[in-house]
Amino acid sequence: MSQAMSKPRRWLRRLSWAAGILAALLLLVVLVMLGLMYRWVARPPQLAREPAMVHESVKMQGDRVYLGRNWFERRDGLPVLYLTGTPFEMGYANGVLTEKYIHRQEDAVLDLLNQVAPYQWTQFVLKFLVTYKNRHLSDAIPEAYRMEIFGMSRGCPDAHPGMGPFYHRILNYHAAQDISYMLMNSPLIRGGCTAFGAWAPETRDGHLLLGRNFDWEAAPVFDEDRMVIICEPDEGIPFISLAWAGMAGCVSALNRAGLAVTVNGAPSQLPADTGAPTCIVARDVVQHATNIQQAVEIIRRYKVFVSAQFLVGSRQDGRFVVVEKTPTQTVVREPSDAGFTICANHYMTAALTNDPINLKYMQADTSLARYARMDELLRRNTGTLDATRSAAILRDRELPGDRFAGNGHRSSLNPLIATHSVIMDLTDGIFWAATPPHQMGRFAAFDINQPEKMLPELAMAGDPMLADGEYKTYLAAKTGLSDGWRALKHGDLAAAIQCAQTAEKDNPGFYQNSWLLAEVLFRQGKYPESAAAARQAMDGKPALGGERRRIEQILTQAEAHK
Repeated sequence: MSQAMSKPRRWLRRLSWAAGILAALLLLVVLVMLGLMYRWVARPPQLAREPAMVHESVKMQGDRVYLGRNWFERRDGLPVLYLTGTPFEMGYANGVLTEKYIHRQEDAVLDLLNQVAPYQWTQFVLKFLVTYKNRHLSDAIPEAYRMEIFGMSRGCPDAHPGMGPFYHRILNYHAAQDISYMLMNSPLIRGGCTAFGAWAPETRDGHLLLGRNFDWEAAPVFDEDRMVIICEPDEGIPFISLAWAGMAGCVSALNRAGLAVTVNGAPSQLPADTGAPTCIVARDVVQHATNIQQAVEIIRRYKVFVSAQFLVGSRQDGRFVVVEKTPTQTVVREPSDAGFTICANHYMTAALTNDPINLKYMQADTSLARYARMDELLRRNTGTLDATRSAAILRDRELPGDRFAGNGHRSSLNPLIATHSVIMDLTDGIFWAATPPHQMGRFAAFDINQPEKMLPELAMAGDPMLADGEYKTYLAAKTGLSDGWRALKHGDLAAAIQCAQTAEKDNPGFYQNSWLLAEVLFRQGKYPESAAAARQAMDGKPALGGERRRIEQILTQAEAHK
């Protein structure tokens, strides 16, 4: 009997030893990963001496908050930040004056992280992978911009020290937009940016005009807290951009020499190595280029880690071009015979248009439809295009051919997801920035030559859909539709049908309402009704390739059951 009892004990000892060895190995792996992460963490640049600014105090003067010569205020419904000085001084002032905005944005990013990776071990693995992937990020960013980012990390208190060094985090946040470009074919990213540049004879008075929607689906805070940033650096050209607190890069900017640049996403894939964030490339362009040739030279010399398109125009050249940039190529798309050029998200140059990634993207997403609609509207406004008409184009919610297929349609220029929208007059140096929500709010005007000057007479009113209640009704329909899909997922078919019907009442003609109804009716075995709903959804021009395939599948299966 003692021998019989000894066998289980031996097995228990062996299991204990095995568990101990496994735990030791896991601990060793974690320690190695921590050591590697410590080695890969970006180190801030060195200051020759402590700047005097770090000892200055914030002062209030009227509605403005000052730190030295830098100031922050709210103007025409937008936060406005003025920065001047050395790179460190501008970054430090940015961190001090916009602290609450930086914290709100990082809180939103961490909330998203908690949704994507709800467990601590998954977050640890994700941080390890990101740190590994971006281990050379610092090398790809010029020292001046790294110094500015370092200044931000010094000026703004770190609200989440447990997440790693603040400088390292802010540096990596500058690549967040680029990471989203890699997901352009993913359900996580919908829609895309659309921009145009126009000049004589298309524009009234022959002015150079630029308009763009920045359709980046991030947390609501990035829509609500968009910020006008006016920079007069000690070195380079003064410029104005619409961006966010704690951001050294640019995505929509105009400089005092009359050169403008915007960044649009392009079909991309996971890169082999890190490169410069595209917003840093655009910042270098707007701070140092006075014409298109100089801008292209700056873009060409950067190594990027995702693809992007830069719409560049200059008063000196009197036109715009699109620079298609990949990790391996830089190709310039010159304008056609028309007095405008359009930048959506697909490649159009001979060198890149037949790239398999581009071909797949054009079939799967909405870039072709948005390009076609922009072309329609620009040609329709030939000779009369001005800032007001540009705002109407950026707010347009119809599909090519003047067809309205419901609010929120991703094939429209305005799918109601933009985190910011701008119009620039390169001739006069006027920069219009839309107030929230999206591009629907009032367009406030700023003069790059006189940034202190108020321009209420140049501001443009908000979209009528804000005042007449249509936008509020759309939001209710959007929420109801999400509830309906959730109900379908949990098997509550009655609730899903009710949500689909209510969404159709509030946002008639939108294909996703009929699509949801087709899914529910199919589950209920009502095949003729399901087929009819699927046909109605197809008539609504589904925006994405994956959506079209699924609706066609439902239609085929429903008709087969009939």
